[in-house]
Amino acid sequence: MATNSDPNPEPNHIKSYDLDAYQPDRIAEKVLNVGIKKTNYPAYKTLTLGLMGGVFISFGALYEIYIYSHPEISAGTAAIVGPFFYAVGYIMAFISGAEVFTTNNLSAMGWASGQLKLKEISRNWMLVLAANITGAMFVVAMFYFSGLVFQYDTAIVDTAKSLSAFKLSFNPVETTIIGIFGNMFICAGLWLAMAGRTVTDKFIALLVPVAAVPALNLQHSTGSMFQFFLALVTESGNIDLELPSEITFVSVLSNLVFVSLGNIIGGGVFIAIIYYFVFIRETKLDKNSSEDD
Repeated sequence: MATNSDPNPEPNHIKSYDLDAYQPDRIAEKVLNVGIKKTNYPAYKTLTLGLMGGVFISFGALYEIYIYSHPEISAGTAAIVGPFFYAVGYIMAFISGAEVFTTNNLSAMGWASGQLKLKEISRNWMLVLAANITGAMFVVAMFYFSGLVFQYDTAIVDTAKSLSAFKLSFNPVETTIIGIFGNMFICAGLWLAMAGRTVTDKFIALLVPVAAVPALNLQHSTGSMFQFFLALVTESGNIDLELPSEITFVSVLSNLVFVSLGNIIGGGVFIAIIYYFVFIRETKLDKNSSEDD
């Protein structure tokens, strides 16, 4: 009789080379359970992971600024390549288990299911947002005091100011809508990543949707923080730099408020709650109907 030479064979349905993605209803269950788990983290854990989330997202934003500022890279090449380097920061945050305000908006699914209270998810979002801000400030401070900020003359500072001023040039309604679109891309990317079974699956699934945010000039609050804070604490030596809007603490704060509101609507309503009704609530209704029959 033939014997299996592998003493610990993998079941057929979880082989490491299996390329089958999770089905949408299974993804919805995973997103729901992860959101509930994250919301119930103790405050110290939420703050620590939120700090790391702000750091990793800022790494991606810094990488993007370098691409735009490098004197040997053409503007056309930078416009194509830069957003993908920006996306790497978010991918680092997601795969490492860090907390990011924009994707935590998906925990609205837990509220829709009745398993989380509004005050619980609001507390989580505020803690993560505050921690993301702190993480971004930390990276800006380290980058500034490293002396690297003034590479390529003032090109890095000029890029940070140009990107920031453009983001701040929209009115509150426009800013909110841009935030809605931004987090629809981010959370759709995360949804795709949750379908994957390997790190490679998740990386590829996240790359294009997240890169689309800066490529399309959309915004998500955590992704803008590094650029804003770097622009606030540095002075440009380029007297010919023309900016579409003034960069002040008040304008930055206003932007973060309206973009965050848009992010909540885009990720929490247009992704989480809609998919809850399609995949979670409908499944429960169908199951109850079958039991009654």
